Amino acid sequence: MEVIRKFIDANSLMSIMTLPEALRNQKLEVIVLPADEPEQVSEEQTKDIQSIVQSLVGSIPHTDLPLNELRDERLKKYEAAY
Repeated sequence: MEVIRKFIDANSLMSIMTLPEALRNQKLEVIVLPADEPEQVSEEQTKDIQSIVQSLVGSIPHTDLPLNELRDERLKKYEAAY
């Protein structure tokens, strides 16, 4: 995980966010961290996903189902791969 740590003047930060009065006109420490860790996908999951994608190519028949219902149907069918 990459982290950035900087000391900056509070006035520089005011253009980005509102600061409480107590923090204004001071030197502040800013630490930047990613909000979420990237999800690690195993090699087995990658192969499963690739086989699912290959099985879908050209497999959607013409139906009278709206696109959102067709999507929901496919998601239920392949939810085990996640």
